Amino acid sequence: MADSLAVQIDALGPRGDGIADHAGTRFYVAGALPGETVRARPGQKRGEGFAAALEEVLEPAPDRAVPPCAHFGTCGGCAVQHMADGAYADWKRGLVVAALERAGLDGAPVTPLVRTAPDGRRRAEFAAFRPRAKGAPTFLGFHERGSNRVVDIAGCHILRPDLLALVPKLRDVLAGIVPPGARWDVHVTLADNGADILVGAGHAPGPDAAMELAMFAEREGIARVSWDGPDGVEPVALRETPVLEMSGIPVEPPPGVFLQASAEAEAVLAGLVRDAVEGARIADLYSGVGTFSLPLAAGGATVHAVDSEAGALGALARAAGNAGFGGQVTTDVRDLAKRPLAAGDLKHFGTVVFDPPRAGAAAQAAELALSAVPRVVAVSCNPATFARDAALLVGGGYALERVTPVDQFFWSGHVELVGVFARG
Repeated sequence: MADSLAVQIDALGPRGDGIADHAGTRFYVAGALPGETVRARPGQKRGEGFAAALEEVLEPAPDRAVPPCAHFGTCGGCAVQHMADGAYADWKRGLVVAALERAGLDGAPVTPLVRTAPDGRRRAEFAAFRPRAKGAPTFLGFHERGSNRVVDIAGCHILRPDLLALVPKLRDVLAGIVPPGARWDVHVTLADNGADILVGAGHAPGPDAAMELAMFAEREGIARVSWDGPDGVEPVALRETPVLEMSGIPVEPPPGVFLQASAEAEAVLAGLVRDAVEGARIADLYSGVGTFSLPLAAGGATVHAVDSEAGALGALARAAGNAGFGGQVTTDVRDLAKRPLAAGDLKHFGTVVFDPPRAGAAAQAAELALSAVPRVVAVSCNPATFARDAALLVGGGYALERVTPVDQFFWSGHVELVGVFARG
């Protein structure tokens, strides 16, 4: 199946690929839009069909737009910059609607998409790669879509400008310490008092790399540099402990801890959760460092925060104590996928909030479905697993009152959302 084909694009899939059904075969064409006729070259098997490379747009759709980024089409970070804004917003909301329909929740009330700024990402996971060829430059950027190749980015329309400004400086220091043939992961988060960098390399840093990174931190005012190696995370440089304000409450996050990608989206999500909860006692499951626990406790609620990461819970407890409401927050280190809170454990809570990773919270949702908790608020970054968990709750007698999609991950198929459930 090597010859190119002229195909009609019928829909846009969850990953931002144009979907075409041609002669009984499904093709996924990155860069194509619904309503277009394109020429595409079939490639690797993908699911029930084949991936296909876009060669030419024969008949463009009215919704086709000029991508703002020069790296679009090569960099795997964005999937739909070639789509007009209104159609893009409708598609993003439609991903949530379609996921709910597939789970048997047709007609669930889904609000319009809540928008955030495209260039608001305060954290990014970069790939650093140095080829083996003598004198070859070190690349720092994002992976190509479906590939290990690294796109050496010169610009990016989804990063905060101050994070983008750090990229060439970081590339320069890495050029002298990444070994030939090596590939490192470089996680950067913009804290309120400077950048927080975590390097993952699969080996110890060695004295030269540690020294270069420490000098880089001093030179550029980096708050902290940490190294994730075979013996765990260790500090390389600590000028000052990174601090992030969450709903006005200072938090000192551990290296590499989960955080919402943008401060604006974090505030939107916290507001949606705060407006949805009821009762004086609230359980915050998969709480992390307190995105929801802290504003809820600051508002007077008693919060029981549960997470598998002890470091995150420690940061949450310290932040609550420093803010003067530590007595309202209790914590529990627990892997909720393996040991969900049982229905009986939940009977004293007026609301349960849960914000699991992309895999969702099937085990915990099953226990919630058996519980008498009056209200459940689910936060998710994956419409498919949210819909699965929502179906469990609805099957247990909950009504899905509303779902609010939030566009935190601009120009991608990722959608953040908040769903509100009430027991009848």
